[in-house]
Amino acid sequence: MPALLAGLLCWALLMAGLAAPARAADEYDGLRAKWLQLLTGGTYSTSDPDVAAQIGVITDTANGYWTSMDTSAGRTALWSDLNDWTKSATITSSYNRLKSMAIAYGTTGSSLYGNAGLAADIVSGLDWMYTNKYNAGQSETDNWWDWEIGTPQALNDTTVLMYDQLSSTQLSNYFSAIDHFVPDPTKRTNSSSVTETGANRADKAQVVIVRGIVGKSSAKIAQGRDALSQIFLYVTSGDGFYTDGSFIQHTYYAYTGSYGAVLLGDMARLLYVLQGSTWAVTDPNLGNVYKWVTDSFQPLEYKGAMMDMVRGRAISRESSQDHQAGRGIVASIERLALSAPADKAALFKSMVKAWVQQDTTFPGGYYANMGIFDIVQLKAIVGDSSVSPAPELVKSFVFAGMDRAVHLRPGFGFGLSLSSSRIARYESINGENLHGWHTGDGMTYLYNGDLPQYGQDYWATVNPYRLPGTTVDPVSLTNALGQGSRSSYNWVGGATDGTYSAVGMQFGAIGTDLTGKKSWFLLADKLVALGAGITSASGRPIETIVDNRKLGGSGSNALTVNGTAKPTSSGWSETMTGVSWAQLAGSAAGSDIGYYFPGGATVSGLREARSGKWSDINTGGTTDSRTNSFLSLAVPHGTSPANASYAYAVLPNKSASAMASYAANPDIVVLENGTDAQAVKDMSVGVVGINFWNDITKTVNDGGAPYATSDKKASVLTQETSGTLEIAVADPTQANTGLINVEINRSAAGIISLDPGVTVTQLSPTVKVSVNVKSAKGKSFVAKLSLTGSGSTGTAISPAADAYVRDGSYAGINYGSDPSLTVKLDGTGYNRNSFVKFDLSAYSSPVSAARVTLVPASVGMAGIVNQAYVGASDSWTETGITWNNQPAAGAMLAGWVVQDPGDAVSFDVTDAVNTAITGDKLLTLRVTSPTNPGSNGWVNYASKEYGTASYRPQLLLIP
Repeated sequence: MPALLAGLLCWALLMAGLAAPARAADEYDGLRAKWLQLLTGGTYSTSDPDVAAQIGVITDTANGYWTSMDTSAGRTALWSDLNDWTKSATITSSYNRLKSMAIAYGTTGSSLYGNAGLAADIVSGLDWMYTNKYNAGQSETDNWWDWEIGTPQALNDTTVLMYDQLSSTQLSNYFSAIDHFVPDPTKRTNSSSVTETGANRADKAQVVIVRGIVGKSSAKIAQGRDALSQIFLYVTSGDGFYTDGSFIQHTYYAYTGSYGAVLLGDMARLLYVLQGSTWAVTDPNLGNVYKWVTDSFQPLEYKGAMMDMVRGRAISRESSQDHQAGRGIVASIERLALSAPADKAALFKSMVKAWVQQDTTFPGGYYANMGIFDIVQLKAIVGDSSVSPAPELVKSFVFAGMDRAVHLRPGFGFGLSLSSSRIARYESINGENLHGWHTGDGMTYLYNGDLPQYGQDYWATVNPYRLPGTTVDPVSLTNALGQGSRSSYNWVGGATDGTYSAVGMQFGAIGTDLTGKKSWFLLADKLVALGAGITSASGRPIETIVDNRKLGGSGSNALTVNGTAKPTSSGWSETMTGVSWAQLAGSAAGSDIGYYFPGGATVSGLREARSGKWSDINTGGTTDSRTNSFLSLAVPHGTSPANASYAYAVLPNKSASAMASYAANPDIVVLENGTDAQAVKDMSVGVVGINFWNDITKTVNDGGAPYATSDKKASVLTQETSGTLEIAVADPTQANTGLINVEINRSAAGIISLDPGVTVTQLSPTVKVSVNVKSAKGKSFVAKLSLTGSGSTGTAISPAADAYVRDGSYAGINYGSDPSLTVKLDGTGYNRNSFVKFDLSAYSSPVSAARVTLVPASVGMAGIVNQAYVGASDSWTETGITWNNQPAAGAMLAGWVVQDPGDAVSFDVTDAVNTAITGDKLLTLRVTSPTNPGSNGWVNYASKEYGTASYRPQLLLIP
């Protein structure tokens, strides 16, 4: 069928409200029609006021570009304001304007829809750009991103929009340019030694896939699709998603809300378009994409705003403040739901509905300036009575992979932005984020009912030397000073049990000798901050910024300190002594904030109106002045302090009267605030958080009696409630290759549950746990114990037999005495399965819980998927099993992703154990790999013969 007829058929199907069939006209035309739908909206009602408004925006934008476009024969640029060809962004911007015009040409309801004159000028512009600026004869200059991502993406989209107006020669020309600059999406074209990762890889995969769709190249679509597989894998260093929910781009930066958002958007579009086609994504790790939504994005999206602490230099972009960025992520999750499995799609829709309904910050309404496709899809979700809005998350997160923490509670969310020897303080490139100096120095973010708090020009007007939560030296810093720099300290991170967290940071600041140790304890309805060892010989006054809150309207929000109302006029400042509590009235319902200072403190208050320009922090920003009012509270440490300290608590949503009552009867106790340990007890929930700063045996007391001891640097969190003791331990340094031994001065009756890597060495008269943190990457390990006898001491059982088997010429060889249990799926002769057998003859009654732990002693690569099955037979022997006589697989028990050596995996086998107890009292596990990730796709688990006892397989049984 001719290409023109095929395109018209697909267009007609879309206009009729039908999904383009998987093989309409030909399959490429069907895919192109789906991409066109994403660009122009597909089927919609032009009478919908939000759709109509967006059609107006699309039309006005296109008209503006069209009327200002130079169409003369001797033109040297398409637009007079885009004529500096030494800047690669000029090429991308020119193509983006052509794309905007093409969108209007293809948008039903626009007065420019199908306009022949507009089409002629768009095509002429495409040809001029090809002939003069973007073709296979050009070499990259300035920014590689424009040549390899920005420009080819805009060109691809424009060819989709103008497909019926382009000849085969024109398409071939454009594709030759794209193929020249993006021949391989996995490599940097201008530097082949650079392997693309994360969002950049996804962007380039999209370039190749769409070029393949429009150019009807199966090889190109497959090339782009296959490049995605590396992105699906979790990483343990560098760019990508981490199993703890972190996302890193550019090696050292927390970037979930910027590059991560781009990556999510790419995935959502590509999965939707390729679904059901010959080139559908079938990678076995595709399910990780859905985990990104729940593990990486949902915790950081507060009522429609993406937290700025994971947006890097994007915070300096006026057009992409936190709610705009958050709305883009909402749209991506909505699109992802179109191709996700039914259960995931339902979950994503519930999240989306909640965020759309909660976000009231857009002056023109939530759908203003949003693409028509997303308006239609989001409105359908919001209007669907079968979709219930997701409830608020109530959870605490420590993202050890990116030095961030989040604490979510009903009515508020708290974010914590740190940096270390692993994660840089901030990024400032391409003239962006010029004043991000202290954004990674322990800046705290409090999200509540004041939804626009970090929007509405916050970053253009806030004092960058006095960010909330930071301890700072007022030394003057030049634009972008220290960008990309990392601290010399690795003690950064913390322990969490998923409900509460203890977090700390040993810090040193940019441009000064200031150092100190800072802790935050994220508790029930309060956030406690401690500082110790604050030292500087700079000769300048040092202070800790308790808060620096953007005020609403006139900036007259009431501040009450120890029951006294302070002046509301701008310019007020006061150093107040003996401050026990303070309260700031919010700018909206649900945004009052209380502050408590244990033992009293000297506090400096300042109310000011601050003006600034976006161009001050971003060279591409607007130059008009913006003004906001701020109220700050700070603890002064004096000039050149030596071992100064501070202690305060932030209590969201507390009125002045509630704060007066709280200060008279507080429920938190600072157990210690020194350079060896910092510790807080929250009596309301029975939680103690402790940060142990040194590799010494250190004990923290409670009420004069020893409570907790650690022999290594560690973050420890305990909770006593309902007859249980829960202990969470983490190595924030991520440098300990051995054990952390923790003793709690309590007596326990038994073990309820243990994370892999935790060993209880004593229950009475004190509890002693040993935690193997080798290769743990800052992960928290949790032990849950019974204090009342309701739990039972677990029994650890070693294997009765274990072995691996190998196929091919090795199929008759036995490997039962090997110290490794190897697992691999590869070509004949390289396949290996492993078997572990446990003897349960000592048990006659069912157990309440059972878990198996396996420890990878070595791995070929990170991200390998392994699975465990019940063995169909228990008759094999350790010295007799071979590939030829190995038991078949029975029921599947678990699947997991292997990361680093020493990173133990654990899975539940309770049902299988109980079945074995009532049968032959033997349990066989068969461990295999379902995928072949290549020659390095092997895992060597420690066998029962392995030299390190703690690595050997173990079955933990809880009666």
